This record gives sequence, C-alpha cells and structure tokens, in this order.
Amino acid sequence: MPLLLILSVAVQLFCAFHVVRSGNDRYWIFIILVFPGMGCLIYFLFVVLPDASSSYHGRSLTSHAMDKISPERHLRKLTEELSIAETNQNHFLLANELARLGRYHQAIPHYRESLSGIFSHEAPMMLSLARAEFATQDFARCQQTLEDLIKFNPDFQSSEGHLLFARALAAQEDYAAAESEFKVLVEYYPGPEARIRYAEMLEKSNRLHEANEQYVAVVDTAKRSRSQYRKYHREWIKIANEKLRQGIVR
Repeated sequence: MPLLLILSVAVQLFCAFHVVRSGNDRYWIFIILVFPGMGCLIYFLFVVLPDASSSYHGRSLTSHAMDKISPERHLRKLTEELSIAETNQNHFLLANELARLGRYHQAIPHYRESLSGIFSHEAPMMLSLARAEFATQDFARCQQTLEDLIKFNPDFQSSEGHLLFARALAAQEDYAAAESEFKVLVEYYPGPEARIRYAEMLEKSNRLHEANEQYVAVVDTAKRSRSQYRKYHREWIKIANEKLRQGIVR
C-alpha cells in the first residue's frame, strides 16, 4: 500500500507540474488532486497525449517508434502506387520515403525521374535530389544540382539549400568559396547549425581560434535565448559546448 500511495502521489505531482509548466488551465490541478487516479488518467488522455502528438518532438517520437515496428510501412504502399501510375509525383513521394529511411542511393534515380516534363526544374524536387546526393557523398553533383536550381529558379530562396551549397563546397575543400557562403549564412540562418558547420570547416582548415569564436557565439546566443530556442536547438548547442570543453581556449 505505501508503494502504491507513493506512486499515486508521484503521478499527481507530475500531472500538476505539467499543468503549470505547459500553461494549461489551472482547474486541471483541482481535478487531478480531488480525483487522483481518474483525474490523472483523464488529464493524460485529453491533454498530454494530444499535446505530444501535435508537437514536432511528439510526432518525431511517434514516427520513430513506428519505424522500429514497421520501417517499410509506407514504402510498400508507395511502390505499389508507382507501379499503377508512373507519375512525377509518385516518383517523388517514393524517393522521399527512401531518403527518410536512409536509402539515398535508391532514392536518387526516383528523384531524377520526377524531374521531367513540366517538373524538369521544380525547385523543391531539385533541392531534395541535392540532399540525397550530399548524403551519398557525391558533393560535386550536389553542388551542380544546386547551381542548376538557382539558374532555373532565380527567385527561389531556401536557407537550407544555401547551407547545403556551402557544405558541398567545404566537403570538396573549396574553403575560400565555402567561407564566403558561410559568412552570409551565419547572419541570417535560423538557428545555430550554420555556425557549427562553419566552425567545423574552420577546424579542418586548422583555424582553431576562429572556429572557437563561432562555438562561443553559439553558446552565448543560447544563453540569451528563450528556453524554447535552447530546447529546439539543443543538439547543436551541445556540440558547441563539447567543442569548447575539448580544449580550444575561450
């Protein structure tokens, strides 16, 4: 009995803390405390689960769990749809699913098939192809695809595509060209990834002091930012902190 009581109180405290932290209506605390078991269950079913499924992190966890259970659940359906109707859209959807599963070499031919006819220079499709080419370490092709993207879509803007272009240049050790792109990126890119990628390139060029400055900028920005920013970008912030702890003098 004492163990069950302790567990019940712990669940109540967790739910009450969630109410306060998430900013939900305080009447939930009354329900949780007055009806310990049922109140917690109702709160979990009607508030916690819907919040989790609607958030990016919640959807990501759900998708990851489903991938473990049935990793090819969508792939079979998309493959069948392509066999019925070989359209640009079906090639593109199948390529996206293959890429999501990390099967980039298989995705690339489908991306290229999707880029035909009136979709020959469709910007989002070309960007997806460039991502897959980068993932297979075909950096020169990735660079060419992105250059063609801008050539045929001069008004298209994508911070992700810009970062990918800079990374493709850096991967080919064209550091001067990559640096000019990174210097622009760090001024407008939403989040710390661009600075981290820039710092990594500077490290490879043995410019450790300049790399250190970028890692410091990431950490300092995180300290001044809201908790949501730190939570969303925690992996990049963690990398910056680890790099600074490794001994590059601050």
